[in-house]
Amino acid sequence: MFGIDDRIVFTFDEWRRLRVTAPAPLLPLAAWLCTDAQPNVAALDAFVGQLQTAARAPDPRLRMVQGNGGVVAFEPGGVRLDSLYDRWETLFLPADLFWPVLTGLRQFLVGTAREPGLGRPAGYPTIERAATWLELAGGAGAVLVNRTSFPREWSGNEVVEAGQGAWQSAELIADETTGAWSGLWRGMEIAGYYDTVSNQPLVYFPVISP
Repeated sequence: MFGIDDRIVFTFDEWRRLRVTAPAPLLPLAAWLCTDAQPNVAALDAFVGQLQTAARAPDPRLRMVQGNGGVVAFEPGGVRLDSLYDRWETLFLPADLFWPVLTGLRQFLVGTAREPGLGRPAGYPTIERAATWLELAGGAGAVLVNRTSFPREWSGNEVVEAGQGAWQSAELIADETTGAWSGLWRGMEIAGYYDTVSNQPLVYFPVISP
């Protein structure tokens, strides 16, 4: 699912999915970029704005943002990236790496926005991204939860059908190191994380396309 190189590179595959090449120690960051940041300029801008707000919060207990699969915590020494599903060991990133990578992703998305083949097909479902505050137990603070959601008009059965269909699709790609995966359901990308021992999906969610 991810390429290994000594630098971070963004591309799209033939199904309009974001693909990331990165140094092996940074694969959790690559997974987070695909599943949490996601390849849509407007959605990315809103998400980065929330990350910046959390990073500047005067109360250290409010400096966390939880996405679809990871938790970002801003600390004096940099940025801590944890998996919501215990898929990777905690990754500590210097701030002067974390923010430029997000800027680079945005520049890539802007630069490729008009490329043939990246437009959404007719009838593409509306994927929303919502942010809510979650109070932590014991007065430990609060975390901003920012996640994508399936179309509101879909029933529970339709969501399950889409998630399972993407997991079983011929276009499935997965990364054993981070547990990240991506598949297609009727032309829509659905991503998630899976248990690398049982080879079963733990969670799935829609990806906002370019």
